[in-house]
Amino acid sequence: MQLLKLLPNTFTLLNGFSGCMALVAVTQGNPKLTLIWVLVGVFFDSIDGFFARALNATSEIGKQLDSLCDTVSFGVVPGMIMYRFLSDFLPYHLAPLAIAGFLITIAVIYRLARFNITPSSKLTFEGMPSPAFALFVVGIPFIPFEIAGNYIVLAVGLLTLLMVSKITLPSQKFVNGRPSLFALIFALLAIPILLWFRSQALSLVVLAYALLGILYGRFKDLSS
Repeated sequence: MQLLKLLPNTFTLLNGFSGCMALVAVTQGNPKLTLIWVLVGVFFDSIDGFFARALNATSEIGKQLDSLCDTVSFGVVPGMIMYRFLSDFLPYHLAPLAIAGFLITIAVIYRLARFNITPSSKLTFEGMPSPAFALFVVGIPFIPFEIAGNYIVLAVGLLTLLMVSKITLPSQKFVNGRPSLFALIFALLAIPILLWFRSQALSLVVLAYALLGILYGRFKDLSS
């Protein structure tokens, strides 16, 4: 039984390992492999908390490990992607400004640190979750139509601000064994789209989650 209680932290560390492998894929210029490793990281990030609660193995070190591994998988990886994107997009004399891509990483670090000291809610997130943000960035190369680079930079910038903001977005997690109403409706719409279009629709689905989540939150505020 004691060995079983090691599972949650093992899954968390596998998330961190997946982030390292995603970084290797980014440096190799392999967006498909990058996406695969980030998805693996999202999977391990999703199940470590479930197993920690199921095995009564929650701990302070587990909480800290989760944030540190998330920083790699969902902070450093999209930061490196945007650094490489800006290096190609900016004119030669402005190329040094590509380091601004790592503002994403700084924003994720700040968000995760704030998350660690903020009372958690099963129903909402304060700001956009870093895994969703990372999936948006990782999915950009697969968008099936041409988008001007400045629009991509604008979208990433706005989502970065949303991530560190205090705007509440509905959680996609299960509450008392059941998905929330928003999570259920969104899943029914998003899953068929992702199954049909796959990686081509990933960034657009994440963007839809952000926009619909904000509208859903405002509607709940007005109706309460």
